Amino acid sequence: MLTDVLSVDLEKALAAVDDWLTDYICQPHGELGRPGPVCPFVEPAQRAGALEVRVRLVGPTPSQTLLNEIVRCGLDEFSEVDWKAGNPNLRSLLLVLPDLPPEHLHLLDEAHAALKDEAVRRGLMIGQFHEDCTEKAARNPAFAVSWAPVPTVAVRSMAIHDVLFLSARRDWFEEYASRFAGRYRTSANGVDPLLAGMYERACATYGVRG
Repeated sequence: MLTDVLSVDLEKALAAVDDWLTDYICQPHGELGRPGPVCPFVEPAQRAGALEVRVRLVGPTPSQTLLNEIVRCGLDEFSEVDWKAGNPNLRSLLLVLPDLPPEHLHLLDEAHAALKDEAVRRGLMIGQFHEDCTEKAARNPAFAVSWAPVPTVAVRSMAIHDVLFLSARRDWFEEYASRFAGRYRTSANGVDPLLAGMYERACATYGVRG
């Protein structure tokens, strides 16, 4: 493992992640299907000191078991970080995997699929980012939005806009509604009409009281 650690240029990898956050994630993109940056929370999180970036090395023989464990530990870590920001909605943990080779990037996609249920039950969201990621933008299914130059997993608190990602399954939506139903009841006029429409349709589909 020591040889593999020494062969990874951590400074270069972290600089690439920093450039990616600044030049891509925090910027608007014409294919998003909406105005604003790719992720509107990253820049405020950076300003508030609520963005934690940590390196995880997979070594010479990455496996699905190992990638799953890295993501699962990230969920635990999220609750253990000594967050500087008072606003929990801004908290984000990035796990950077600079030595995950291109031929094993699919393990990150499979880890995301395996751990999403657990993340949602904890009130968290996870997302995988890498050069071959095919995850699509919520408002433009033609745009593969989750590109990154270095394999990365993001862990963050569930937010109101996550109805875009959680209305496809009853169990996910019930977890979402248990946290955000009040927002729709008390501030419906302030909720994005797209979100409100998806929320109402999901409530009707699953028989969830809104």
